[in-house]
Amino acid sequence: NTPVGFKYENGEFSDIDPIAAMLNPAALHEVLHMTFAATVATGFMVAGIHAYFLLRNSKSEFHRAAFGIAAAMACVSIPLQVLTGDLAARRVAKYQPMKLAAMEAHYETRSHAPFVIGGIPDDETKTTKHGLEIPNALSLLIGHSADTVVPGLDQIPREEWPNVKLVHWSFDVMVGCGMVMLGLALWAGVAYWKKRGGAVTVRLLKAFLICAPLGFIALEAGWFVTEFGRQPWIIYGIMKTSEAVTPMPNLVVPFTTFTIVYIFLSVVLVFLLRRQFMETAPEKRGGA
Repeated sequence: NTPVGFKYENGEFSDIDPIAAMLNPAALHEVLHMTFAATVATGFMVAGIHAYFLLRNSKSEFHRAAFGIAAAMACVSIPLQVLTGDLAARRVAKYQPMKLAAMEAHYETRSHAPFVIGGIPDDETKTTKHGLEIPNALSLLIGHSADTVVPGLDQIPREEWPNVKLVHWSFDVMVGCGMVMLGLALWAGVAYWKKRGGAVTVRLLKAFLICAPLGFIALEAGWFVTEFGRQPWIIYGIMKTSEAVTPMPNLVVPFTTFTIVYIFLSVVLVFLLRRQFMETAPEKRGGA
């Protein structure tokens, strides 16, 4: 179970190769998934902002062009994000099967495993109450066959389970937001094809406005899945989080300081972007 790039001898890690450590089995799907997540989140947010201004002034060429660029980036990226999500799920099943089990509230090792949407995981009864099950879907996702055996949480001691509720619900939020954005991308693609790139409808603009924050919600929910799902391990199968907690006292001081600094920088950033955004709009310069 020694991580890639490390040598474990006499109870200690030695001969650490940082390049090999970074290129561990999780690197490919994590980098791809996060890169597209950032592109999707940014694209839908920017498209939503310009959709808002287009709803106020449909004749603005500035907002129309900006909306088109951002929406195109978002709509192209979201299907690729879904594909990388499929890759990530299968690699998580291979390297961190217990994280996948928590994501799906999958308590019992079995074939023909269903995909569970929503519901309330109950660790005591090892069931998910009120969840919507899609028969065989989890086995098909992982092994492309309904006969694929998917390991459940019953394969590890109870004290090593992550918080199943938090992981499962975070995963549902991430996937749900992704599916809504994928649906919007398909709608936008059909509308663009029918109108041959002509004017977008008010309904479509409102949909982009409503969906503007979904990319960032999905992104944060995905990180909840990653971090909650690997507990209680900080190095999977090697070191627990409780063993890696720093003994340094008074950490609340730098934590609070950095929090205040970043809040201040965020306010300054919003102020500067808003001013530059408004000043570059053609209508503010007497243009179109």
